[in-house]
Amino acid sequence: MEMKRRLVKQGERALTVTIPAAWAKKQHLTAGDEVDVFEGDTGLTITTEKKQPIKEIIVDASGLTPRLADRFIARAYQKGYDKITIKFSDHEVMKAIKDKVPELLGYEILNTEKNKVEIQVVSKQLDLDFDTMLRRALLLLMEMAQTCHDAWKSQDKKALEEIFYQDLDVNRFLYFCLRVLNTSQEMVSFGRSIIYYLIESLEDLGDELKALGKHLSDLPPDAELLQTISKMNEMFRLSYEFFYTPDTKKALRAYRLSKDIQQFIDEQLEKKPAKYVKVLVSIDFSVRVIYHLTTMRLDTLKELSGE
Repeated sequence: MEMKRRLVKQGERALTVTIPAAWAKKQHLTAGDEVDVFEGDTGLTITTEKKQPIKEIIVDASGLTPRLADRFIARAYQKGYDKITIKFSDHEVMKAIKDKVPELLGYEILNTEKNKVEIQVVSKQLDLDFDTMLRRALLLLMEMAQTCHDAWKSQDKKALEEIFYQDLDVNRFLYFCLRVLNTSQEMVSFGRSIIYYLIESLEDLGDELKALGKHLSDLPPDAELLQTISKMNEMFRLSYEFFYTPDTKKALRAYRLSKDIQQFIDEQLEKKPAKYVKVLVSIDFSVRVIYHLTTMRLDTLKELSGE
């Protein structure tokens, strides 16, 4: 809800503004309590953590498949629920939930009954940093992509299969980032919606690289595809560097690599044996996600500022 407030001079330099009474009541604030104030480029955000009531949900997952139960618990975590009680009738649903909890930083299973499980955040204030976790996820994704190339070239089937476990860590980092975006009022410099979409896309990238590793583990190395994966890795490195330090040359090189890769894929889809088609499709999807790292920061280029 948008509302106007008049600034009141206090002392020589300070200005004060009142907060809405309804909001203060909702947040259980009284005179003398402290709030957090975050300063952004175009605004201030006032938030409070200490008196927030526990956000909880009780659901009956009896009609869900294990995969839907997996998705539910992940989304509930990302949306900021502190306590989740899940009722179920299928042991496989229970197994899916138990398998998912380790990917959710701060969540623990506190109580398990025959047809019910209670999950709760054990610490409301995790000593983790959003920017650090996002960077860790990006670095791990790059490592997964590099493993696809190196392990396939050396025919290291075990390393390709173990990409599965790296993806679990990617999920942990990215789920945490999504939870922070949904629960924190701190300003995000280049758009909360933009970064949320990017993180969702990066989670999909982790799944695709995991699938790519699985596809490659069953195939003999192909020189042309190895070269294409190498180009994808170079593009990933440039896009990662551009994301944190925008530079025109890196953006142009990443764009040209993406076009080269897409042209190769278009040409090879009908030429390569059918067993390689899934590899081409995975590379195509991965390249499209990777390029988001560049396009989402183009507005920060000094050359485009008109200065």
